[in-house]
Amino acid sequence: MEYTEFKGNPALYRRIAMAVTLYVNGGAFFAFALIKYWLHGETWVFGWKPILITLLFTAWFGRTMYRWMMRLDARYGRGSAWVLESIRVKLPELRIREPR
Repeated sequence: MEYTEFKGNPALYRRIAMAVTLYVNGGAFFAFALIKYWLHGETWVFGWKPILITLLFTAWFGRTMYRWMMRLDARYGRGSAWVLESIRVKLPELRIREPR
């Protein structure tokens, strides 16, 4: 069985998931709010219910994206089958030249 190298770490994937989630959901809500407010004059978008729904969806989306990236990196597993094998490498001996 051939193992691939674990190319990332959970902290990196968490940062990526948070950045993408905030960019996508924040941008979508901001664009929607601008369209509704400036083109239609509706202010209900800035109420607490739409903002709460957006925050809940953003939290769910970020968690789902993070879990998806972790599963993808672990080849669709839970990460419990990851193998970290130690490898010993013999380095060449350093020869010190004696002064002539």
